[in-house]
Amino acid sequence: MVIFLIGNSELQKELYVKSFISEQNCEYRKIFSDEDNKLAELKNASQSLGLFSEKKAYDIVDFDEWPKKEKDEFFNLDLGRNDLTIFVRTEKLGKEAKKSVEGIKIVELEKPKEWEEDKWIDFIVSTGDKIGTPCSKETAEKIFKLTGPDEYAIISELQKLYIYSNGQLDKMTPSEIEDVIYKRTISRLDELGFSITEERFESAYKLIDELVEEYEPVLIVSSLARHFIDLLNITVVAEKKLKFSWPEISEISKITGVQIPKTARYLGFKFKGQTNDPRNHLISYNFKYINNAIKNLYRIDREIKIGGNVRVLLYKFIEDFKSNFIDDFNNSEGGKFYNLNNGQFKEMK
Repeated sequence: MVIFLIGNSELQKELYVKSFISEQNCEYRKIFSDEDNKLAELKNASQSLGLFSEKKAYDIVDFDEWPKKEKDEFFNLDLGRNDLTIFVRTEKLGKEAKKSVEGIKIVELEKPKEWEEDKWIDFIVSTGDKIGTPCSKETAEKIFKLTGPDEYAIISELQKLYIYSNGQLDKMTPSEIEDVIYKRTISRLDELGFSITEERFESAYKLIDELVEEYEPVLIVSSLARHFIDLLNITVVAEKKLKFSWPEISEISKITGVQIPKTARYLGFKFKGQTNDPRNHLISYNFKYINNAIKNLYRIDREIKIGGNVRVLLYKFIEDFKSNFIDDFNNSEGGKFYNLNNGQFKEMK
């Protein structure tokens, strides 16, 4: 039997297959598009299974990547026997495919539209039940406010919250949920950037001392540059004002691709139980100031690659940051803009 899993929800497809395999006593194997003998193996499986053979399940995880010729060959295979199951993950199934394969089953697995909040709440509750981390609708609403419409972020946070609460997720308070999700989204590398832009400089110096013992210098500088590039992107998109509502924060996060907890912190949103006072970065910093920080970090990146001391250079960066980078750049750097590409600085043309 061939089961086509169509739609845009990769998470639901994965859960569907896992549920099927757990209920069946069968051999399971994933098949990828770059395997040379995949069609021969499927054909052999359809012919060699017998009365005393173990049931088999094949999972074609990237059928959309198959060449048309191979798809046509697949549709011509006789795969209708009951002791063989073929899962085909695809975005959509054409009419010609439906006609060419007999005995198929089609399961449609779509994510809710990004703006369909009620459906996302139901999705979280349903997903929690499927993975053994049940939660109420009220808890699902709290989770969605922090993760947004991201199915893999949702399942990750469900699992973390379930472990944190010892299986009693619904007994967690809103502030506890916010605290767990927030603290696990903002890494210590992220915290270095915020400690600088929130002007908690003593914390920044301490973090630098700790991080240089744990991470490669290039990674520290790259993470710090990402902090300022994310802030620059938010500065371009967001209106400059004192306060932002949660829907506004969610929309800005969606446009910029910056995680919701980080976006909220840039915009001065205070979570319940948060110890430090948030800072609205849009009020504190303008485009030129942020871009100067990025250019400074680009220079530091070059210096550490030729043996510069990252601790000394980052200490100097903080001092320059305090002074608004006055006289910090020569004329050759003045009009340049940089971004990160796979952790590497690239000049924007």
